Amino acid sequence: MILIVDVNHGALDVAREYYNLGYRDIHIWDIYGKLERDKNILNQYSDIIKYLKIIPSKERPDTSKYQEIIAPIHCPLNCRFTSFHHAISEILREKYGNIHRKFIEVTGVKGKTTTTELLYHILGGEYNVFINNSNRGSITPVSVLKSIDRLWEDNTLDNYDLFVFEVSLGITSCKYGALTNVLENYPIAGGLRNALLAKMSTLDLGERVYVNKKVVKECGGKVGDNIVEIGDEDVEVLSKYPLSYRYRDYVVRFNKEIFGTHYIENSLFAIEISRNFLDIEDILERIYSFKIEGRMRVLSHNPTVVENINPGLDVKSIEYALRDFKSVFKRGVVIIGGDLGCTCEEIDSRKLAEVLNRYREHFTYVLVGPLGRELKEYIEGEYFERLEDTYGRFSEDTLIIYRRAIV
Repeated sequence: MILIVDVNHGALDVAREYYNLGYRDIHIWDIYGKLERDKNILNQYSDIIKYLKIIPSKERPDTSKYQEIIAPIHCPLNCRFTSFHHAISEILREKYGNIHRKFIEVTGVKGKTTTTELLYHILGGEYNVFINNSNRGSITPVSVLKSIDRLWEDNTLDNYDLFVFEVSLGITSCKYGALTNVLENYPIAGGLRNALLAKMSTLDLGERVYVNKKVVKECGGKVGDNIVEIGDEDVEVLSKYPLSYRYRDYVVRFNKEIFGTHYIENSLFAIEISRNFLDIEDILERIYSFKIEGRMRVLSHNPTVVENINPGLDVKSIEYALRDFKSVFKRGVVIIGGDLGCTCEEIDSRKLAEVLNRYREHFTYVLVGPLGRELKEYIEGEYFERLEDTYGRFSEDTLIIYRRAIV
C-alpha cells in the first residue's frame, strides 16, 4: 500500500504511472483540497481515479501503515518519504531507459528561466533542443515526465538531441544539472525544511551538477564528487550596459536588448554547461545574439524602457533590478506591480515598499494591478489598474517590474 500526496502538484499523474507499473492499493491524500475546489479534475483523470482511494484534505492519514510515501519535497510531512523528484526519475527510467542522459536541468531560487533560455539559445545553433521552463508552463518535477510523454505520444521524441528543463526545488535525473543560487533560503514544508536543503537533496540525481560556490560554502563545503563549483571570482565587469565582462581568458558580450548584472551569473552556468558540447568561440557568438522576453529586456531607447515581467519576482530580485537600473540611468520612472498568487511563496508588499522607499530620491513610482493596490498603502505613486494603461505616458527612462502569473 502506497500513499501519494498533493493533487495540486501532480499526485494523480504519479499515481497513474505507478498503477501502470503494476502497483495496486494506491491512496491519494489531497492535502490542499484541489479536488474539492476543481471538479473538472475528476473528469480529466477518470481513467485512473476510480482505482484510487482519495483521502480528503481534512483527514490526516496514518503514515505508519504505508510501505512507501511519495510527495513533493515541500509538503509538510514529518516522516520519511520519496520526493517527487526521485519518483519521477525512477518512472522515467522504467519508461524511457537512459533518456535522462540527454537532459540538462536547472534549479535555484533565481535565474532558472534565464539560464535555461540561454542554454536553449546557445545549444540550438548546433543541436535540436527541446525546452520547458516557466515561460512555457509548469516547472514541477512532474512536468518533466509529462513533457516527455507528450513528445512520445506525438511521435516527435526522437527529433531532439537535448532536453533543457527548468525544475522547481531541485532536479530529476539528468546528465547535466545546475543550481544557480539560493538567494533566499526560505522555509518550506511548514517550516520543517528550507529551500537549500530541498535543492541539495536532489543533486545526487545529476551525473555532473554545476553549483554556485556561495551555495557550497553555505553547506559547509560538503558536496558530492559530481559537483562542479561555479563562482564569479574570475569575472571582471567591463561595462554594465551594454553588459560585458572578462571571464578567465575571454570576453563575454551581450547586445543592447539585454540589461542587468544578474545575466553574469546566469551566463556563467550556461557557458560552462555548453562547453561540454561547443567551442567557446561559438558560445560567445551565440550569447551576443541572445534575446529574451520580459526578463530585464530593453524595449526601446531615448528614453530607455527596461521591462522585467516575471512570475517569480520577489523582494530581493526587485531590489537587484532597482540597483542595476539606478547604477546606469541614475533617475527615472519605475512602474511596479502585477499579480498576486503567482508562486507558492507570496510577495511581502510591506517589505517591498521598504525597499522602494530607499530609492525614492531616484525614482518616481507608478503602481499597477493587485500588487500595486497593496503598495498604495505604503508608498506614494499614481495607480493604474492595467499595465497597458501606462504605456507611452512617460518621457523619462523607465523600468517596468511586473509579476505576471502563468496562465
